[in-house]
Amino acid sequence: MRSTTNSNIVRTARILRLAAWVGAAACVLVTVVGVLVPPGATAPVAAILTGSDLPHAWAAGIVLVLALVSAAALIELARMLGQVREHALFAPAATRHFRHFAGLLALAAALRVVLPAFAAIAAARQAGRHAATLTFDGGDLLALLITAVFFLVARLFDEAARLEDDSRSIV
Repeated sequence: MRSTTNSNIVRTARILRLAAWVGAAACVLVTVVGVLVPPGATAPVAAILTGSDLPHAWAAGIVLVLALVSAAALIELARMLGQVREHALFAPAATRHFRHFAGLLALAAALRVVLPAFAAIAAARQAGRHAATLTFDGGDLLALLITAVFFLVARLFDEAARLEDDSRSIV
């Protein structure tokens, strides 16, 4: 029974690994295509930073940074899923990649909050204004909370790996 369950977990990890690789590539490709489309042009994809009236170049720079960090997070997730084996579900390398994934995801969530705010302030100063409108979305704060939970899950994985090693050494 356990072997069948582990086989299903490994199979699911392989499918999710492929999805993570595709997601990372799509994240960068769609963002690059969206950034290359000139403002006002009709295209299937455009770089838009919601809730901001930043110049296109600034918004494009921000979405490129966010896309690259998000893609890096998905690559770490794919690497973690690639470490899942039938007889070693909690390999130390897998938990290390999961921690990197959580860290990069936290960085992306933090940058999503901070970069538009800094850019709005800089754009306002450049235009000679002494005030800027900053908007924060509840989704941004939720993303930060979820990444904190991922760090907890990574610690749980570390403990599971330790227990798995202990049980193997007893048998």
